[in-house]
Amino acid sequence: MTIVVPHHSTQQATMPKLDTAADQLLASGGMKNIQIVDQQKSWDGSVMSISFTGKVGFISVPLAGTIAVDDTNVTVECELPSMVKNFLGEEKVRSVVEEKIRGLVAA
Repeated sequence: MTIVVPHHSTQQATMPKLDTAADQLLASGGMKNIQIVDQQKSWDGSVMSISFTGKVGFISVPLAGTIAVDDTNVTVECELPSMVKNFLGEEKVRSVVEEKIRGLVAA
């Protein structure tokens, strides 16, 4: 899944916003019933690699992807596990992620 969102700012101003948001996601799970484990986040230039496992009860779902920031866009790349696609649907996930990114870069 690829999501491209224009940021209407500079690369240098946008990257810290995404870094802070990723830290918050990894700390809280983004939702109160989801536990986040096996967290990893690193930057290589303007590309953040992020991975974690989301746990709800006995269900564990690993997620990994990249978030690239260039002069005009934020590009999120990830492969959704089939469990996520089946339960939530790719379009629902795409919509939520795109909305969150738009909110972050607008602030």
